[in-house]
Amino acid sequence: MATSNTLLVIAGLWLALGLVVATALSRQGHPPPTALAALVAWPAMIPLLGSTEAPATGPFSPRIHAAFSALRASLADPALAGVSEPSTLAAVESALHRADARIAAVDRLLVDEALAADPESTRLREARARAAAEVDAVLHQVLTLRVQLGLVALAGDTTSVRAHLGALAAQARALEEVATC
Repeated sequence: MATSNTLLVIAGLWLALGLVVATALSRQGHPPPTALAALVAWPAMIPLLGSTEAPATGPFSPRIHAAFSALRASLADPALAGVSEPSTLAAVESALHRADARIAAVDRLLVDEALAADPESTRLREARARAAAEVDAVLHQVLTLRVQLGLVALAGDTTSVRAHLGALAAQARALEEVATC
């Protein structure tokens, strides 16, 4: 009798830990099958918990966090269920954080008075301004997406939102391409 109770407690703890890991994976934007697999195979899924990048602390970090927190809250509404894939949003958010980190690195360079006084630093300041404008444009598109979500809630047609999400993902990929130039 004590052995069966012990086994039930161990099984309950195993499933509870699996639920914790599954919830964390889901919040990080992993696909639902991956999160569900964590219920029974949570030890194998633990390495995935660290696979998302920690948000950078650049000049746009608070705005990025606020924009995507509000977007996730909007998407959590039952009337908007299934409008977007969490992995798409996570990819856009990660691209913005990487661009923000690059802008922060340039800001740290420009603090150096010797570098800032060099005539060549004008190119760096201009490039920084262009990158910041791109990040700002993507953040504006996230706000526009939330407006479209409201229209979807009223009309029920998700076509425009899905197209907007695709354009937003392409714009985020373009941020990465600019970084490699």
